Amino acid sequence: MNDCRLLLAQNIKKYRKIMGLSQMALAEAAGCSTTLIGNIEINRRFPSPKNINRIAIALGVDVKDLFANDEPESMKVMAAKQDLKARFGELMSKAIDELFG
Repeated sequence: MNDCRLLLAQNIKKYRKIMGLSQMALAEAAGCSTTLIGNIEINRRFPSPKNINRIAIALGVDVKDLFANDEPESMKVMAAKQDLKARFGELMSKAIDELFG
């Protein structure tokens, strides 16, 4: 697969799902419309460079990762997400224990 448009569409959807975001949440974080995100993901529209940058920032990845044809970066993102969930759970548990004794 060498089509950069298709790679972008697939990678935005992949990273969005890894991050647990809906199209609406990603659109809000990126400052664009849900329709745009949906159209990008089905390869109907190609975003402007400005929107590509905003989407990358909202997903917490480099722009180059949105055009990559490999899995390692997505695994790093997934691992980071899982680590954050574990840390959040530990912090919440500690806070509840402190609050309620």
